[in-house]
Parts: sequence; structure tokens; C-alpha cells
Amino acid sequence: MDLCDQVVKHKVFGKGQIVDLENNYVTVLFDNIEDEKKFSYPSAFGPFLELEDKSFLKQVEKDKNIIIQREAENKKIEEKLKKEKMIKAMVDEAKHSKNTNNKASNRNNIAFKCNYCDGGNSEEIVGYKGACSDKIIEYNIKKSKRKVCSNPQCQCYKYLNGEISREELDKFYEENGAICAESQILKNWRAYTGTIQSGVNKGNPKKLRNITNSSLVLLTTRFPNAKDKDRFIFAVFLVDGNYNGNNKEKGYLGSDSKYKLKLSLNEAKKLKFWDYYFNPNKPKNITFGSGTHRYLTDIQAAQVLKRIFEIKKGTVDEEFSKEFLEYYCKIKNLEIDDIAVPEGALQR
Repeated sequence: MDLCDQVVKHKVFGKGQIVDLENNYVTVLFDNIEDEKKFSYPSAFGPFLELEDKSFLKQVEKDKNIIIQREAENKKIEEKLKKEKMIKAMVDEAKHSKNTNNKASNRNNIAFKCNYCDGGNSEEIVGYKGACSDKIIEYNIKKSKRKVCSNPQCQCYKYLNGEISREELDKFYEENGAICAESQILKNWRAYTGTIQSGVNKGNPKKLRNITNSSLVLLTTRFPNAKDKDRFIFAVFLVDGNYNGNNKEKGYLGSDSKYKLKLSLNEAKKLKFWDYYFNPNKPKNITFGSGTHRYLTDIQAAQVLKRIFEIKKGTVDEEFSKEFLEYYCKIKNLEIDDIAVPEGALQR
């Protein structure tokens, strides 16, 4: 259909006639205006121009859909190119790091030891998103005597001693975003690195070695009274692309990366930390010790992500867990099919 010579109406200019249609622009000569007016085609039809002959509307809508589809395809291509460029940059950086210091880069992923926190627990998450239950608060203070929890200034300590109510404790969390480091982990995706316990730097945040913007972070915990062999992984995240070795907040390692995954309690129970990790100096020793973190190889990290994908099959996270695994393997130059069987301390 040829729109030339068709009559249109404009809310301001009144009635006019289409005199030309070229390069996605339609030219209209209005009855009461000497100069011709140009409008974008076909987007101007509807908001600005109205065709008098409605039989042409079908063609206009068809052209609109073609343009929308073309723009969507172009956006998809741009996003793909952007993603490929980002991956290439990370791969190049990983290669450079590996070539310059192979020994140091061999274990550049990190697992954190987190005190058990059931705050905000649900079918979707283990906890780590609110103040702990009364039972866990009492355990952390009276039995485990955790340093932070047992501090008289801690809100949980005040609650257990009757200084504040449960409502006041929960309100404090809502207003401040945290009670302790554990209570905000899955809210802000930040892990506490711990502090130096002795020497001239006592009290300062521990410095993490080998961590780059392609490092995988594993968050681990165990139930109260459980052995360390039962330690499980409840969430993972990739350090974001802007990480340059300096924490956004001293003492914490966090991420703005899209690549982060949390597990439900039933899922996490299937992901035992010691199935994948072993102490290089004492391979059969199954204890985290007093340290706050342990370093893992790229292979060990990939093994964890592969197992998460298997656990997430049939869930809403299946597709993303697969994308996460593929992305990590790509930036680390690993083939998924070649990932070795786990050889953690529990497997030895």
C-alpha cells in the first residue's frame, strides 16, 4: 500500500495530506500551514497522526512491529557483544595473572566460615537475612560464647538479657540493615574477612591474597553442635568486575555482580564443603580451625558450581545456574566436560 496522497489529521496542525514517504520519514502538507512537516514513520501514527482511511492502519501496525523487532534484535546483539568483550577482558586478565605468578593464582577463590544464622530463613534461604531466632541467639551467647554476640553492646545480647524486646531487636535490624556481619550476608552479599588477632596490626581487617574480579566466593556454615565434616555451602557469588583489591567497606568482601546464587536448606545439605576442599598440608584433616577463610583452586570452584547446577535442575534457578557455570568456566579457560571428580578431604 502507498501512503502518499492519504489524508491525515494532527491534533495541532489539523488536516493534511501525505506528500512523501522516504527513509522512515513521512512528509505532510497541512491545509492551514505553508511549510511541509516531517514525522517519524511509523511511530508518529497514533500519538500524533491519524489516518482518515482506516484500511491503511494494518500496514502501519505491521511496519511498527517490524521496527520493534529489529530494535530488539539490535539490542540483543549489542548486549551479546558487550558480554563477550567483558568475558574476553576477564579471560585475558586471568591468563596474565596465571603467567606472571602461577603459584599464587592457583588458589584464587575463597570460602568463608560463617557462624550459623537462621535470621529470615525460609524455603528459599538458610537464613543470613535478619536477626537469629531466640534458640540460636542463646546458643551463640551462652554455649559458643561468640565474641561479637557476647558483647554487652550487641543488640542480641541486650535482648537475651531482657534489656530490649524482640520487636525492638527486629526494628533495629530493619532500621540499620544488620545486627552483625552474618545477619546481612544474603541481604547485601558481603562476607566478613575478619580481623588480625595479634601484632602491631591487631584489630585491622585481614587482607585477602590472590582475590581478583574473577574469583568465586563460597559461603559456608554448619549447624550448632555439628562437626566440621558436616559444613555445607549455602551461597556463592562472583567478585564483581570492578573489584581492584580494595574492599568497598573495610573488613568486607562483596559483589555487585549478577552472578550470585543462594541455596535452600535442603539444597545446601547436599553441598558439603569438605567434598571439594582439602588442606594441601594436611589433606585428610577435616577442620576449618580458627581462620575465617580458605583458598580454593579454579578446578575446585568449578566442581562446586557444577554440583550446584545438578542440584538446581528442575527449579527456577536451573537455567541461571547453568549460565553461571558456563560463564565461570569460560573466564577460567576450563571445559565443563573435563572438570575432574572432586577430591576433597571427605573423598580421600
